[in-house]
Order: sequence, then C-alpha cells, then structure tokens
Amino acid sequence: MDGASHEAIPTVREQITDMVRAMANAASLRGVALVVAGGVVLALPAATTWIAQVVAIGGLGLLGLMDLFYAITGRRWIGRRINRIVAALRGLMTTAIAALLAWIAYLDPSGGALSLAGVVAAVGVYVAFRGLIGVIDVLVRPNRRERLVRLAVSGLALAGGILAAQVPESISRTVLVSSATAAIIVGFILIAWGIRRAESGVGLDPARATIGQVLWDWIRGSDIGDEARSEQVEALYFENPGRLNKLGTWWVMLALSVAIATFAVLADSTAVVIGAMLVAPLMTPIVGLAGALVNGWARRAFHSAGLVGGGVAAAIAISYGLASWSPVAITFSTNSQIISRVTPSTVDMLIALAAGAAGAYATVNKRVASGIAGVAIAVALVPPLAVVGVSLSGERWADAAGALLLFLTNFVAIVLAACVVFIATGFAQPRVLRRNPRQLLLTLSPFVILAAIVLLPLMLTAEGQLNTTSLDRGAEKAVEDWLGDDSDFAIRDVSVSGGTVSVTVEGPGDTPAPEDLQQKLLDALDSPVAVELVVVPVEVTTLPTATPSPSFG
Repeated sequence: MDGASHEAIPTVREQITDMVRAMANAASLRGVALVVAGGVVLALPAATTWIAQVVAIGGLGLLGLMDLFYAITGRRWIGRRINRIVAALRGLMTTAIAALLAWIAYLDPSGGALSLAGVVAAVGVYVAFRGLIGVIDVLVRPNRRERLVRLAVSGLALAGGILAAQVPESISRTVLVSSATAAIIVGFILIAWGIRRAESGVGLDPARATIGQVLWDWIRGSDIGDEARSEQVEALYFENPGRLNKLGTWWVMLALSVAIATFAVLADSTAVVIGAMLVAPLMTPIVGLAGALVNGWARRAFHSAGLVGGGVAAAIAISYGLASWSPVAITFSTNSQIISRVTPSTVDMLIALAAGAAGAYATVNKRVASGIAGVAIAVALVPPLAVVGVSLSGERWADAAGALLLFLTNFVAIVLAACVVFIATGFAQPRVLRRNPRQLLLTLSPFVILAAIVLLPLMLTAEGQLNTTSLDRGAEKAVEDWLGDDSDFAIRDVSVSGGTVSVTVEGPGDTPAPEDLQQKLLDALDSPVAVELVVVPVEVTTLPTATPSPSFG
C-alpha cells in the first residue's frame, strides 16, 4: 500500500520535466505570454498607463486615416461600408483628436500634461461622436436592415462615450484591470489545455489552432456529464421529490437570516452580520439562475428568478417591519453597518464578480464545496436588503437606494461570473452551446445591460472617491512642505470639504505663518481654498532624576 502510494508520486525532477514537456506547445506558450502580460499590467501601473496612452493615440490616428482613405477611394480595409461623407467627417474628427493628443504628449515628454485619464476622455469624445453619427444615420435612413440593432449599438456607443468623457479615471482603471484579469484567466486556460492535451495525446494542433478554437475545445472537454449535472441540479433547484418541503425550509432560513441581519444592523454589530451572511440562502437561487441560463432551462430560470424576486421583496418587508417596531434608536450618520452599504463603488462589483465565480466553482467542484461559507461572507446579499428596510423605516430614501444598488450590483455580478464559470467548468452542456449560441447571448444580454446600468452610478461614486482622495493627498503634501522636515509639529488630520481645507497639527511652540500654508494649498490644489487651522499645544515637563530617601528602620 505504502509502496504503491510512493510510486504514484513522481519526484520533483520528474514533475518539472513533465510540466515543461506539457507546456512546450504554441497554445500553452501563448497562455504564458497572456499571463505575463496581464501580470505586468497589474504590477507596473505606471508603465502600463504610458503604453496604454501610446496605443490609444496610435489607434485613434489609424482609425481616422482608414476613414479618410475610405472616403477618398471607396475601399474599406476593416469594418462595414458606410456613407463616404459620414466617413470623411468621422475621419477628420478622429485624426484631429489623435493629432492634438500626440502634440500635447510631444510638448511634455514627461507625461505631466497628458494623463491616461485625459486620453480616455478624448477617446470617449471620439466614441460618443461615432455613436451620434450612427444614430443620425439610422434615423435619416429608416429603411436600413436591422435598424433597431444598429440604433441600440449606436446608442450604447453614445452613452458609453459620454460616460468615458465624464469619468475617465474610473473608466481607464476599470478597463485596464478587467483586461489584465481576463488575459490572466484566458492564459491559465490555455496552459491547462496544453497540459490536458499532453496527457491525452489527442486534440487540436496547438500550432494552428486559434485561441477561440482552443477555448471551445476546453469547454467541450470539460463536460462533467449528465450524471454529475443531475447531482448539481438536485442542489440548485427546488424540484420533486420533496419540492414543497425544500421551499419551506428555504423560506424559513431566509426569514431567520433577515431577522438576524436586521437586528445586527440595529445593534451595529459586525459579528452578528457575519452570522446572517452564513445562514442566508439567497446565493442558491442566484447561482441556479446562472446555471439555468447557460443550459437553456427556461422553466428553471423562471422559477429561480421568481424565487430571488420574492425573496428580495420579503426580506425588505421583514426588515422594515422589525425596524419600525424596534425600541432601538438608530443613528444613521454613525452606524457603521449602514454607512458601509449605502455608497457602493466599482470595487463592490469586482468583489461580487470574484465571489460569484468562487461560488459557482464551489458548486461544481465538490473538493472546494466547503469554501461556499467564505463566499457567503465575501459577498453580502441579505445585509444590504436589511439596510434597505431599516432605511425605509427611518424615511432615509437615499440610504435605501444606495443599499438596494449594492444588492443589485452583487446580484448581477454573481449571475454573470457564475455563467462564465459554468461554461468553463463543463456544467453548461456543450451541445446546447454549440446548437444555439445566439440564443445564449440574447438570454444573457438583459443582465449585461443591467450591469451597464448599475455600473454608471458605481463609477460616478468611484470617481468622486478618487477625486476626494487625490485632493486629500495633495493637501497633506502641502501641509508637510509648509511645516518643513525639521518641524516639531505632527500632522493629526488633513481633510478637504468643499472649498475648505481643515488642518489639525500638534506640537510645541508656534507654527509657520498660516498665510504661507494657504499659498502652498493654492499651488497644490490649483483652486480657491479657505483654511481652517487647529493647533493642539503640547506642554512638556522635565524633572531631574530623583533618588529615594534612605529609610532607617
């Protein structure tokens, strides 16, 4: 027994050799390149932003020249044929934007005059301009084929371009991080596919296969089979036998978890909120909805969506009732459980995406099923609904809307992430994906649109937080310069609110002139500022060393 086990485990040298041989193919090498590229983007933000600026400016210039070439010659290299006058206008606009950006970058090679946010804003203007031209083109020529589709695409381009121009910092960060993460995930799949092919000895030719073909071959080879899929169906859907009993248990656990979460919010207790997360059952129908969407199970998708909708309404109603009758006085401005859930940002969506992927993977893979508790803690589903009910009971409409937005963010992100994981891990039936991929895209499109709608206020919040953080850092640096390196004063607090900078310092003696501080803040923030300076005096008393008096007993 022990000898057989020992022989089944290869030596370290054999493992390294086998791994190198398995990865010695074009697909795996491309995967390594994608992983490295994604890692560089995440690890070297400064270099990445510079490269992204160059690529964006060069891409804009190339697109503009292509439109001008088409307007003059009528020959199109890439893309569909459009009106040549429209192409000329679009080409002139695009080329002018690219030339302006390149000129700014040339005047200041250090990069101080042109940031990635500025380039993204310019690209947003370009995209919005193209979307506007597309909308006008469809409206002017109503007899065009697929009018509604083209109108929707142009409208989305117009809205996306305006969003990029308004919140370029958030858009640039989101695009870069999302692209890097996607590159790393695809890279690991390509590497794993190469290892799987080396073990089986059959499959596509890695030297000729495209990334799309490799990904489809991975999906087809990951099929878990009908028997394993039936076991997952048993856990995700409330079906016979015992359907009513399963539903009854689910509703009881939902009511209890909402009650726990509501009382935890009222008591401002983080530990109790975590307990509510652990027993909350909402994750099951949400993940089940994703599984039904990718498998084309319309009835199961309808039942799961209905269960989620009914659960949301019941959770808000229960928390509202409990909060209305609670003898606890709620201080909304200081309650940490409420404050942390009423201003969601893009970070919350990223957390929900990762948690949804982990939850779906734990559902499919029994080896990591125990990790579902951690997923429940990572992505809050019931606590935001409890905050909605508590806020409604206190007539705090803005807080209720913010908490509901957090729940919608988690819901949409979990569904989309779970769909991707279910496809990649083989829970989705390959024959269904191959037979009707267009139907799958149409089924998922409402969630993609909802994600885009939810993302708008999240990005606006994130942009405001970034601006506030940037102002605070600039003001703190100005205060440090004002005090100097050899100052005996310590900075206790620096905050910017509206046009006022509040500064609190602590130390002995007199500070430098407050007028000098205001001038440095003006130079750092480049905007009118009022200064509120609070100096906390420090009194130091020093006594010489004393010795105890001798005692004679």
